[in-house]
Amino acid sequence: MLRPRFALLLLATSGAAVADLPRPAAEYFGDFQACALVQTRDRHRETWFEFGPDQCHLPQSPCSTFKIPNALIGLQQGVVSGPDHVKEWDGETRQREETNRDHDLASAMRDSVVWYFQSLARDVGAAAMQQWLKRLDYGNQDISGGIDRFWLSSSLQIDAYRQLEIIKSLDHQTLPFKPLFQQQVSDMLIQSSELPGLLHGKTGSCRGAGPGQPDHGWFVGWIDWHASTPRNPVTSWFVVNIRGSEAWGWHARPIALSLLQDLKSQE
Repeated sequence: MLRPRFALLLLATSGAAVADLPRPAAEYFGDFQACALVQTRDRHRETWFEFGPDQCHLPQSPCSTFKIPNALIGLQQGVVSGPDHVKEWDGETRQREETNRDHDLASAMRDSVVWYFQSLARDVGAAAMQQWLKRLDYGNQDISGGIDRFWLSSSLQIDAYRQLEIIKSLDHQTLPFKPLFQQQVSDMLIQSSELPGLLHGKTGSCRGAGPGQPDHGWFVGWIDWHASTPRNPVTSWFVVNIRGSEAWGWHARPIALSLLQDLKSQE
């Protein structure tokens, strides 16, 4: 049976049209090494955009995009009760001021509060976390880097194709979690943007793990385009990954939004 990422590679030869951009794709990424995947679907057609397949195949630390499965696992295990579950700030002053206060699950997702999700992972425990990563087929499923660090420039690695499949499954509520929890996490990912649609997304940023390992950043998610009608909804699922000096998730985000806007304008 085909693994999902191989099935994705067959899209261009199994009915999906290859999407075009109004300018060379490399111009969107500047000096960064890059991977981008965008799959758009309505009731009548499907389009597929891919840039940098070698990097898209490269397993990398998920960084803060792992907050998505971490939240789902925490909810399913009952170690957090819902989006309003508060954890008290531990009193350690960190660089980003918004992290230096109490947070609930929703605000911790919004502000990408690392300490909150580290505490959540410790509450889940290594045994349950390992079981869930295996059930999700989440990358190499390696948590040997430590229960509160394995997704941060550490042992856990995942490629862009699997990231895309997980994002699509969350949108469709077909992950192995209660539908309520999948809806709650989807709602936590809603972001404002200038695009004419409802954007769900999560950034992730990691320092290089060692010599020859550059910084890298992610922006993953989907957009439900408001221009669509109820009879023909249009959705784009996407993953953008960049590598290089100071290649952070907040740099990947505007790249992704520019790609989405231009791909939509070419339809």
